Amino acid sequence: MWTKAAGARPFPLGSGRGSEAVESGARPQAVRARTIGQCWLESIRTVLDHGEPHHDEEVGMREMLGLVVEVANPAESDPVIAAHGDKTVLERTLAKFAKGASMPDRPFTYGERIFAMSGVDQFEWMVDRLGRKRETKSATICLLLAGSQSAQLPCLTTIDAKIRHDRLNLQFFFRSQNIFGRQYANLVALARLQGELASRCGASIGALSGYVASAHIYSFDLDDARRICAGEPVSICDRYSSLSPPSVRVSGS
Repeated sequence: MWTKAAGARPFPLGSGRGSEAVESGARPQAVRARTIGQCWLESIRTVLDHGEPHHDEEVGMREMLGLVVEVANPAESDPVIAAHGDKTVLERTLAKFAKGASMPDRPFTYGERIFAMSGVDQFEWMVDRLGRKRETKSATICLLLAGSQSAQLPCLTTIDAKIRHDRLNLQFFFRSQNIFGRQYANLVALARLQGELASRCGASIGALSGYVASAHIYSFDLDDARRICAGEPVSICDRYSSLSPPSVRVSGS
């Protein structure tokens, strides 16, 4: 049944024999929504409902393993994000995804990994691949450096583009995502990338979808997460930059 709040719905993946024995925090859930803002609110609610207590170093969190999200009509402008999101976080995230992005307080930016990965412009590589074979299944890029021992690895590791019915669908894989504090900004940045790629390929914009391996809400955000799901007028004030696990605090992913 569709939720009352946003026109989005979570549902468990897989219901075969023995699924009842799977711990709720380890059973993947899915959220389908019309807009990024609706997806964000329903993702928060899903982690609150199905996540389990966990921690990263000394920082507590509520975590679920496996969240599938799909946004049918991704757009950068969103009334839910305008009402509740942190403008500074959104602007910084968009800047991190931009071509030529470099930030002195970060070991890397997504812009560097997308547009200048070991000397390769992976965005142009996707444009070329889709241009040479429009129906291709292999316009896929990775943002990880093989063998890296750094504590700061990209949370977003894979981006995939497919043109079907003249619509460019963008899919992604996050090894980890801060659902309350960062998901909305991540999705807006990916929607911008999707729009730029669709334009270059002469396609319309399709769905934005993907998988989050560790979908979590940090303990310091749980009260606000519950309030926003209750429909209260919450405007996020970013806490992750100062309260995240010490070993990754510089990353702000």
